[in-house]
Amino acid sequence: MKDLLKKVKKLEIKTRRKVDSTFAGEYHSAFKGQGLEFDEVRLYQFGDDIRSIDWNVTAKSGDVYIKKFKEEREQTMFVLFDISGSEDFGRGDENKMQVGTEIAAIMAFSAMKNNDKIGLATFTDRIERFYAPRKGRGHVLAIMKGLMQHKTRSNGTNITAAVDWVKTTLKRRSLFIIISDFLDEGYETSLRHLSRKHEVILIRLFNKNEVMTAGAGMVPVFDSESGTQVWVNSGDGGFRKLVSRKFEEMEYNLSKLGKSHRIDFLTIDTTEDYILGLEMFFRKRNARRKLA
Repeated sequence: MKDLLKKVKKLEIKTRRKVDSTFAGEYHSAFKGQGLEFDEVRLYQFGDDIRSIDWNVTAKSGDVYIKKFKEEREQTMFVLFDISGSEDFGRGDENKMQVGTEIAAIMAFSAMKNNDKIGLATFTDRIERFYAPRKGRGHVLAIMKGLMQHKTRSNGTNITAAVDWVKTTLKRRSLFIIISDFLDEGYETSLRHLSRKHEVILIRLFNKNEVMTAGAGMVPVFDSESGTQVWVNSGDGGFRKLVSRKFEEMEYNLSKLGKSHRIDFLTIDTTEDYILGLEMFFRKRNARRKLA
């Protein structure tokens, strides 16, 4: 238990430092309130948008009144984090699971700093852990503790089942972030349905070493999700092209899905500085919001 608490504290220090130095303003701008709520009515003034006229009040009073709205400040962020076997790829700080854990923690602390609710679920081919959206440092630390344990009941992946399960649980419109390598199939329909109610962001974790390079010869490839191991000739040009094409197709299809259904999508190469990728994403998202 002491070792676990030390790991949680270390992760907290590392990720909170990045939140304070990088995301303090970016998060607030990129993920501010999800809509507008009614505030009050007031007399119409020259230049007001006539679409804001409250016709019921106007008819009763004899004077023209308009509705005033204010931004909904409080919002809910929910992170759906894939901890299936394929995420455990890469050494040290380049490990997909490690990077995904840090990104989830950064999002949680960013939400806390913005006084937003944060919820999280980890999944494989089932929901492994679920934390209902709440506020507060204690809640964030409980989430981080769960992230650091990573004990799963399965190695498989079922993005569709995870999305559909959480979708029925979240009643309020939320900022929905999915962190995964997306090494699964048939989940596009569920993501489309999810985007109709929620604001959706897909963060794809990718380690460039997953695409084998020439010269390694015969190497054992362990499929951690099926539990089988096969020997392949990594120097075979046809095999390398097949693997490379699969990853390129995934990138293209997710990007296309995002553009068609207003789903934000970015790929994080875990062999590089993921903070730079997140920073660029935040800034581009802020720019789009200003133009909207």
